Amino acid sequence: MSSAASSASSPNWPRAWRAAGVIALAALVLYALSRIPLTVEVFIVATLIAYGINPIVRRLSTRIPRVAAVAVVYIVLTLAVLALFFVVVPDTVAQLQTFFASSGDLTTALQGAANSAQTWVAAHLGNRALPAQLQGIETNLLAQLTAGINNIVSRAGNALLGLASGIVVGVTAVVLSFFFLTHSDEIRESIYSLFPGRHRASAADIAREISRVVGGFVFGQIVLCLFVGITTWIVLTIAGSQYALLLGVLTGVLYALPFLGLIVAIALGVMLGSLQGWTMAIITAATIAIISKIADIILVPKVMGESVGVSPMAVIFAIFAGGELFGVWGLVLAIPAAALIKIAWNLWIHPWITGVPETTA
Repeated sequence: MSSAASSASSPNWPRAWRAAGVIALAALVLYALSRIPLTVEVFIVATLIAYGINPIVRRLSTRIPRVAAVAVVYIVLTLAVLALFFVVVPDTVAQLQTFFASSGDLTTALQGAANSAQTWVAAHLGNRALPAQLQGIETNLLAQLTAGINNIVSRAGNALLGLASGIVVGVTAVVLSFFFLTHSDEIRESIYSLFPGRHRASAADIAREISRVVGGFVFGQIVLCLFVGITTWIVLTIAGSQYALLLGVLTGVLYALPFLGLIVAIALGVMLGSLQGWTMAIITAATIAIISKIADIILVPKVMGESVGVSPMAVIFAIFAGGELFGVWGLVLAIPAAALIKIAWNLWIHPWITGVPETTA
């Protein structure tokens, strides 16, 4: 009896050493990946593209062979990209050039707005409502805004170089994602072969959950970004905005960044709209905010469904932590990363700690 109690209370050294080895190996892999950031970026983008396209491929595969389904999807994707480059990109670049040429008008408009506000306060509330330091604060603020606008204009060349690099990464990732989808069975089997035989069933469960969560999230995010971008473009075109297409593209892209993206999109809308007057600035900001809110309330539950299944508190924490640790990529991937951590906890970590098998809901 005492020997049984002693053996039960003694630490399981083989399991502890195995866990330490896994942690050390994971740290080594992460260090190695940090030395090849461009390669990691290409593989991440390719994986996200593959997961986003896979739901469409899976549906088409019920009617035609999988290889043919992948080919059809990529032909349509190629045509869409060509349309983007020959229709959307030239007009967007033209609107960017117009903005850069009008950057001085924006500074003048900001100066005029500040002077009008100061005059209104003095007329209605008296000079006592205006502290002596206001003029200095106003001058400093306008100087910083002007410097910021000039900095944006001066860095346009670097932005174009970054865009060119992004295009190269994107094209490479698309080609790689095609390989992932056409060889998905071989890739899956090669990954399963890394696990001992008794753990391959658990690895298959985790892989299915990852496919469901990441695939649903990426596909849903693409649909939502397209809806927000196209609807913003149409509404602002009807409203008479000179930068409707540019704002549609920016809003659609920024919608992929939770919380922060909407704030930046509204700020850009006010800045560009103010070049046509403050009425257009208000209309632009209201349009972006309303369309984004419609997408949040009506489309997100239908498009995303239960694919993510993470509590709002966990989502907020993941977004802040991801943005602080990994910048833009951390913001974009925060929600699926939180969902994957939940999957790993339910299917692996919790059963390993407690010895009680558990599956995701």
